[in-house]
Amino acid sequence: MNQQCDQLAIAGGTPVRNLERQPWPAWPPNTVEEWRDEVEPALRRIYLSGTEGLPALEGVAFGRDFAVFCGSRHGVLMPHGTNAIAAAVTAALDLDGLSDGGEIVIPNYTFIATASAPLSVGCSLCLVDVDPQCGTMDPAAVEAAIGPRTRALMPVHIAGHTADMDALRSIADKHDLAVIEDAAHAHGAEYKGRKAGSLGHVGAFSFQSSKNLTSGEGGTVTTDDGDLYNRVLAFQDVGRHPAGGRWEYPRLGWNYRTSEYLAVLLRIRLAKLPSQIKHRSRAAAYLSEQLPQIPGIEPPHWRAWVTCHSYHLYAFRYDPEAFGGQAIDKVTAAVRAEGIPICQGYRPLAIEDALRTVTAKHPNRIRVEPCPNVEKISPRTLWLSQSMLLAKHRDLDDIVEALAKVQRAFTRD
Repeated sequence: MNQQCDQLAIAGGTPVRNLERQPWPAWPPNTVEEWRDEVEPALRRIYLSGTEGLPALEGVAFGRDFAVFCGSRHGVLMPHGTNAIAAAVTAALDLDGLSDGGEIVIPNYTFIATASAPLSVGCSLCLVDVDPQCGTMDPAAVEAAIGPRTRALMPVHIAGHTADMDALRSIADKHDLAVIEDAAHAHGAEYKGRKAGSLGHVGAFSFQSSKNLTSGEGGTVTTDDGDLYNRVLAFQDVGRHPAGGRWEYPRLGWNYRTSEYLAVLLRIRLAKLPSQIKHRSRAAAYLSEQLPQIPGIEPPHWRAWVTCHSYHLYAFRYDPEAFGGQAIDKVTAAVRAEGIPICQGYRPLAIEDALRTVTAKHPNRIRVEPCPNVEKISPRTLWLSQSMLLAKHRDLDDIVEALAKVQRAFTRD
């Protein structure tokens, strides 16, 4: 390779991939044909029906379809994934949102909504360490963290890799705790042949614009428990019971109902999700074969319990020593300049200003256990988005080439 080609794009060289000529797959992968044949007729039907909201027959149908997809009995469509978590917590712990909801154990490596949603309904938090290989909540850390106020565990199926649910369910059963799945990354992910959303007492999903199933915004709660289902419905529909009257409110609830337009769009896209998961899995397997050729690059690790990784993210790690000691922000910037829209993973949640502010004002609301694994993996984890995994293998080769180019340059420098 000549010197000009090997010069980093961030330093004036030619990028590996020209994004104007070779953009990555768009997300969602909308087409004119899909609009004409599927989406437009469905939206027109809702528009002409005169029923864009209640009684929300399409929303109810999507909740049912998604529950079947997950292997659960019940599903409730929500406006956002954050609302879905709040509804799941409220249902699992039978809360009214006004009194002390007790403490929920969550991982210290996750999106802010894992924390903000329980806080919003009166719960406090305990942040614990994660598995050093796959990044999901560490059962040993959970067991050590349980205290007298602990009422629930909230494992996060990070990046599409399911948490160690047998171990966590065993701990929960021992201490009489609820298990609430944060499955925002895990549409179609499987644990020992069972899908995320059917592994705890209740699960919460997100359909935000980056998610593997999306309606721009949206979420769903799944459960097998009829009582929890009714509480979720009450949370969503101003406190109503599904068998009660319109002007009867047996519980305190809020209005988190959704548009029928979102429901029909999600039903169309749900049908395509299984084939997309297979495509992502093949792409991820290919990358995991190629990337170890590059010094200092470590592909994602699967634990043995994972029977389907849904790959919301392809989360891999780099060794700074193999990249000339460069910090993650420098590596990220250099790779992005080569036409690979990579990003760095989560920081420890406990260091975010939002939680620091809560801790300063309300010290009894958040406690943080030692998290050496989070501190180790956070500054070394890089992400590729799920939409990139819908590319062809020849496009994935550009990812490998760009990382190799950056590694050589930083080592040479």
